[in-house]
Amino acid sequence: MPSQIIPVVMCGGAGTRLWPVSRESMPKQFVSLIGQDSTFKQVMRRVSDPELFGRPIVITHSEFRFVVAEQLRECDISADIVLEPVRRDSGPAVAIAAALATKRDGDALALVVAADHVIRNELEFRNACREAAETAARGRIVMFGIHPTYAATNYGYIRAGKAVNGAYDA
Repeated sequence: MPSQIIPVVMCGGAGTRLWPVSRESMPKQFVSLIGQDSTFKQVMRRVSDPELFGRPIVITHSEFRFVVAEQLRECDISADIVLEPVRRDSGPAVAIAAALATKRDGDALALVVAADHVIRNELEFRNACREAAETAARGRIVMFGIHPTYAATNYGYIRAGKAVNGAYDA
């Protein structure tokens, strides 16, 4: 397997669709919705296995810098925090994270995740990350997805192509 995977955790969104639990001043990724901890803390713990993952990069809005720092401290996890002065969606966040990961390690593999995702089986997640890293090290872009249960225009869809090493090539 290639060197450690650099986790990139995106948590700059306002999370206003879950109002009143999630508000602009305290979005959903920083509150306890599922389990005792925020999904941000759950994600950070999930990507903190030092055998698999390197030091995470957290992309967040400048308004959330203190919340991010405090929740990282509560988890006893160190990360590089990148502050967005203005929300610009995922594209610019992924671009800057890729540049930072490459600067850290020219052969870096980055895993980009949202701070509000829920994964119930962490062992399967880590195994999927190991497999994905091996595929990505051969020059492929790997994307994780789930089968939709209903049509939702707020989300993108992945059209699978032919199988490559047990996975699909789009």
